[in-house]
Amino acid sequence: MDRLLRGDLPPGGHCDLKTLAAEAGVTRTGFYPKKDGDGTVREGPYRHLAREFDRRLKILRESRTVVDPRDAQIERLKAENTD
Repeated sequence: MDRLLRGDLPPGGHCDLKTLAAEAGVTRTGFYPKKDGDGTVREGPYRHLAREFDRRLKILRESRTVVDPRDAQIERLKAENTD
């Protein structure tokens, strides 16, 4: 999680839960809640980590810290187009 949030992304990866799951060696579905047959919702085994990742990513985005190099490139190209 810390590596991804620092911007140290694997080739082809994004700063998202899918990449986090791949880097951790767990299934992505473990980050999401599950619905049982009777309709009750239960937490996925890694839901607490997904919440923490989303919380920290939101803080970085609100402080205008760009984590994903592709996002930085998009912002740079938008600025160039505006100029």
